[in-house]
Amino acid sequence: MEELTKDVVKEVAKDAYEDMGRPIAKPTGELVGLVPRAIKAALAPLEKWILAREFNVAETRKLLEEKLKDIPPENITSPEPYVAVPALQYISYCMDNHELRNMYASLLAASMNERAKNGVHPSFVEVIKQLSPDEAKILSYMTKCKALPTISVRFENEKGEGIPFINDFSNVDEIVGCERKHETGKYFDNLERLGLIKRAPSYSVLTTESRYQPLIEDEFIKSAEAAKEIVSHIIENPKFKIVKSYVSISDYGRAFCIVCLPN
Repeated sequence: MEELTKDVVKEVAKDAYEDMGRPIAKPTGELVGLVPRAIKAALAPLEKWILAREFNVAETRKLLEEKLKDIPPENITSPEPYVAVPALQYISYCMDNHELRNMYASLLAASMNERAKNGVHPSFVEVIKQLSPDEAKILSYMTKCKALPTISVRFENEKGEGIPFINDFSNVDEIVGCERKHETGKYFDNLERLGLIKRAPSYSVLTTESRYQPLIEDEFIKSAEAAKEIVSHIIENPKFKIVKSYVSISDYGRAFCIVCLPN
């Protein structure tokens, strides 16, 4: 069936290519025939995507074989369609990204494991879809620690009135090798929106103060203090203030990680 699909797609693409090479000027009576040809020509580039998708399905089978190799065959069952169908669709879009591909494959493997499928929630597919590769790396790292220290920077006047300057700074982006640096505040926003992590209540800090020191001494935070002169146009005699806090994985986030980010 797969070979038949490829042959059909190639034939359609060939016809579209040949149609593109024919003269555009046609008698009025033949103008109607130009529309189907134009549509075929416009869709011809999708041939590569269709063939690539078939390749991705084959690669997904290999990933599943690896993840299910230790599961007794009698415990391997058909996954629920409402989980498997969208997961198979989305994994075809991210086969070139290890983090997201591995999460979809882990989700599929869990949904096919009789002993693990009860822990699979249908929303997990949509959650992965809304994660960036950097956020997947951060979440994977957070499964190995209870909480991540964060600091925020504010400029305040003598009355304590002020403006936020940097929110939820963390060095986890350096630790896990994020492609985009100094975006942890934005990443934490999205992870919290998805219900995967939670921010600490106001004025809550980690008991191990030493975990904050690398953040305070980071060059990015030190360079922020130089903005005091600019902020002085808004706040009189601004003071550079560092506020400590932390983020941790939520209960929903732990359930998600058990299925989609197994050790």
